[in-house]
Amino acid sequence: MAEFVSLFDSLPDPVPEPPAPHPPGGNPGDPMNLSRFNRVFSAETVPPPSFGEVPNGRYRVLITDLELTLASTGNPVLKYGMRIGAGPCAGRMLWKRRAITANTLRYTKSELLTCGLRLDRLSHLNRRLAELQGISLEVSKVTKGEKSDVFFNRRLVTV
Repeated sequence: MAEFVSLFDSLPDPVPEPPAPHPPGGNPGDPMNLSRFNRVFSAETVPPPSFGEVPNGRYRVLITDLELTLASTGNPVLKYGMRIGAGPCAGRMLWKRRAITANTLRYTKSELLTCGLRLDRLSHLNRRLAELQGISLEVSKVTKGEKSDVFFNRRLVTV
């Protein structure tokens, strides 16, 4: 009778397990041993990040995000995302939403001109939206009651 040979009989032994890690504190000679920083790290004081509202004021910003979309009312809305470039709020974002209606056309046109975008027809905005990306502006954030708005003061050469 022929001897039965299993396919698994020909497989090599499994890979040996890696050596156990060093005990807490690690190997003092290892350059990746971070335990040498523990005391200083524990004593380091850093203010917690602020995720509250950006305070009212003037800011130098860079337009980083743009979107032309529809509001729930069916009106087109131009959304601007602007990163603050300097000061205590540097790196934080301001957001502006401009609904485009017959009543807001003059504000929409003024904001686009402040950014340096001249349009013969508003219908060309969607294909020229990318030209606003990276524009530096000085803006003012103003809060009245519960509502905040961002106003474009002027275009800047640098942030």
